[in-house]
Amino acid sequence: MLPEAPSPHDPHVRHMRRMFLAVVTGSFLFLIPWIAYLSASLPDHREVDQWKLAWVGFDAVLIVALGITALCAWRRLQMFIPWAVVTATLLGCDAWFDVVLDWHSDDQTGSLLTAVCAELPLAALLLYAARRMIRLTLMIAWHHAGRTDPVPPLSRLTLVVLAGELSTGREKAGGAGPPGARDRGNRGNRGNRGNGAAP
Repeated sequence: MLPEAPSPHDPHVRHMRRMFLAVVTGSFLFLIPWIAYLSASLPDHREVDQWKLAWVGFDAVLIVALGITALCAWRRLQMFIPWAVVTATLLGCDAWFDVVLDWHSDDQTGSLLTAVCAELPLAALLLYAARRMIRLTLMIAWHHAGRTDPVPPLSRLTLVVLAGELSTGREKAGGAGPPGARDRGNRGNRGNRGNGAAP
């Protein structure tokens, strides 16, 4: 049985959404002058003490993320999607800092080759696979909601748009009465129709 989707008009939901939007938008606006300040104030050269720890620690996190992503893929888990996005992001960061920090050094060629031939292609593959899995999950949910029109692109689909439709479809199929009765009615309807579209 699917959980009820929270109403966008619920006061708690609206309050949490306003807080979230304020934090994200405020962070975005703060970073614009901060980047300008850093570009004017940071030195071009700086000695650091924990260079080895920074890179070994980052690569250790990358290995853990890549391992969890591979495990989720082998076990066909939905958690593959967020882990693939996280790992792709880490790979992109790794490529960026490797190339930029090794510029005009003896390691520049190796960093460029590693970024172009390994890190960035793997990141692109993970993002592509995550998008495909999201799209496939959406198509299944679209079908279970009883929709026959084409699935819109992810860029135009609003959040939790299907949850309300699934709940509405379940109520129409089961009619009025307690949730247990509606659920039993849905099971009976599915049995009569064969492979129906009800969830």
